[in-house]
Amino acid sequence: MIKYTYLLLLLVGSLCFSNEYKTDASAKPKAAGDKVTITISAAGDCTFGSDRSSPSSVNFYSAYRRVKNDAYFFRKVSSIFKKDDLTIVNLEGTLTKRGQRSPKKYAFRGDPSYAGILKKGHIEAVSFANNHCRDFSPVSYQDTCDTLKKNKIHYASYEKTSIFRKKGKRIGMLAVNGLESFTNSKNLIQRGIKKLKKRKADLIIVSIHAGIEHTSQLSDTQKALSRYAVRQGANLVLGHHPHVLQGIETYRGAYIVYSLGNFCFGGNTNPSDKDTMIFQQKFTFQGKKLLRKKSPAKVIPCSLSSRPDINNYQPKPAAPKRYQRILDRLTRYSRPLGTTFRTRKGRRTNVLR
Repeated sequence: MIKYTYLLLLLVGSLCFSNEYKTDASAKPKAAGDKVTITISAAGDCTFGSDRSSPSSVNFYSAYRRVKNDAYFFRKVSSIFKKDDLTIVNLEGTLTKRGQRSPKKYAFRGDPSYAGILKKGHIEAVSFANNHCRDFSPVSYQDTCDTLKKNKIHYASYEKTSIFRKKGKRIGMLAVNGLESFTNSKNLIQRGIKKLKKRKADLIIVSIHAGIEHTSQLSDTQKALSRYAVRQGANLVLGHHPHVLQGIETYRGAYIVYSLGNFCFGGNTNPSDKDTMIFQQKFTFQGKKLLRKKSPAKVIPCSLSSRPDINNYQPKPAAPKRYQRILDRLTRYSRPLGTTFRTRKGRRTNVLR
């Protein structure tokens, strides 16, 4: 009897720490023909830590010590994330106490307890395939993955795909680092999407870390990998790395968000460009079928800081003048890519078309 009880506990433990969690076990099952709408929110680079060169009086660690509250960082946007079905951000940096600093210009490490910031912010998933996920040697990568698992935060990272279950639907996630090998990234996209389809994903989101920093201009790698992901079956492509906003493309019926910019970003104590956004899209299913013409999207212009003079690591929705200015900026970037924003009384709204 003791032996069987021990085996049962092992089985339960393995299920809890897998990369697929039952997120809506209490939800009532939907009838085969019912309509189901899934709302996805996405934001950019989140770095819970600062480089050793950052001023100790204003870096991320000092802010955390000052507020002593995980809920502080996403407090002004958590109501948006709480209402959706899945929020995904790019985790750029490690959560570990171990490892030697890699020989690079910037390296980021946060305490594993900082995973609570994601949970308090109603962020259910992260992409974790970028140029900072091994900042403190390979052990920092594995520690971060283990921390995310322990906190039941979904993550997609290279060959590690993830399935998030909500309202009876399976949302598949895949993340690649296009700054490394272009060919390897293509192979990971191809194999990853094939794996997600085999796991019966109803919706597939691909995150791609690529592009050129601090410019609105797209790189050939960004465009090639993103469009390839759509051709392979991605329903939405999310981009990051440039640290600034870039355009949104409409490609074969899917949106490609080339750069979401920074969001809760400990990598810079006072970036000159604080514009950012939350991208949000609704996907409607009729039974098992995704209704392609019923997937409206919008952006919510934001500032990565609640203060204009410094980065206080607390993103917030933009005030009216800044809101419109960010929409105008995104329009300039997106119009050549086939995406525009609706207008009302001569002013752009945040809804894409």
